[in-house]
Amino acid sequence: MGSKSATDLRLSRDAWLQRSLEVLREEGIVGVRVERLARDLHVTKGSFYWHFVDRDDLFTSLLEFWIQKYNDAIIKNPQFHDGDPGDGLLAAMAMVRKHGLDRYELAMRAWADHDERAEAAVRRVYKERSLFIRQFFTRLGFQRSQAEVRTRMVLCYMSWEPNMYADDSPSRRLNLLKQHLELLTTK
Repeated sequence: MGSKSATDLRLSRDAWLQRSLEVLREEGIVGVRVERLARDLHVTKGSFYWHFVDRDDLFTSLLEFWIQKYNDAIIKNPQFHDGDPGDGLLAAMAMVRKHGLDRYELAMRAWADHDERAEAAVRRVYKERSLFIRQFFTRLGFQRSQAEVRTRMVLCYMSWEPNMYADDSPSRRLNLLKQHLELLTTK
């Protein structure tokens, strides 16, 4: 592997994974290549092998990273599980928007269309998200079928709306998010 520069040693595993997500979003999984990532990060390929066994290990780690940073950060956050369910759902949705936790949705779906491992991860994430969101509607008193419809609407809205209306300002997005939620929580 050779000697590593100080920059190579300081570059974290998360930096590799975050850049991999950006490349995935920009070019698809075919663009996520060791040489490309090293060039983008201004380090040697040796830095990559300090953190990952090979490209396959990177892909597995990338899925785990996406799940942890862009899914579990919301659904496993205890602040959303107590208190008023409408407020909790709004806070969770607002956090997703504020921190751009939805920005890799299309890229992950596209990868999942061609890779069984990615498909399994995306399916798992959507199942977890469905359970998370449905519990808010159930706590608001919606029966099973109505809670399911509302859950699906939230999932679709959160996954696709920012991609369709990318030019909306953050304040407009928050205002629309509140209006969508009001429609969905009104009996």
